[in-house]
Amino acid sequence: MNKKRIERLWLWFFPRRCVWCTGVTESEHMLCAECAPKAEPKRLTSGRLQELPLVCVFDYHSQASKIMLGIKFHGGHKNAHSVGYAMADALAQAGFADKPLLFCCVPMTDQQAKARGFNQSELLAKAAARWLGAAYAPLLQKNRQTETQHDLPAAERDENVKQAYSAALPDKIEGQHIVLCDDICTTGATLRVCAAALQQAGAASVTCLAFLHTMLSAKH
Repeated sequence: MNKKRIERLWLWFFPRRCVWCTGVTESEHMLCAECAPKAEPKRLTSGRLQELPLVCVFDYHSQASKIMLGIKFHGGHKNAHSVGYAMADALAQAGFADKPLLFCCVPMTDQQAKARGFNQSELLAKAAARWLGAAYAPLLQKNRQTETQHDLPAAERDENVKQAYSAALPDKIEGQHIVLCDDICTTGATLRVCAAALQQAGAASVTCLAFLHTMLSAKH
């Protein structure tokens, strides 16, 4: 079955939803017709993560944050595929989907994943990969429990995640163009540490992809 037929079948059972209001939208659109004039997606590449390219879709301080909070805390993870598709759209429009890509995500510890029941970043990464016809693999592992990043000031975030992540499948990383996915990027400390582990394992390139981008003062 080719990619387009798989997409049509998937969307038959799980219609794509507007990532602004969660209403059903066209399969190729991240926003419904009503929300499109009101919401301008924020697609950016940034030096915030040193030399790492960063692509985000919306500011945290927008209505789009409601769908992410719903996914994480209110049983709305059925909408993760629509958010992942929006991330894939942003990545492609930013010019980073013109080569074979391998998607991965910021991992949780087993304890964290068991407590929540899922890793939202994994759901988003798998959906984005599927939308672009790319592969997904769990390339990273979290080695220890860390403090919740959003509870810490910027000066402590790098230390909190230092050596917390490492490559889980180094034989699959070497030479690959990797897209590292997370739900929200604030200071980028976690993404930087994860990207460094991928680079040390021989990745040809690492592009960071997040749904929301926020300043330190935001809580998530």
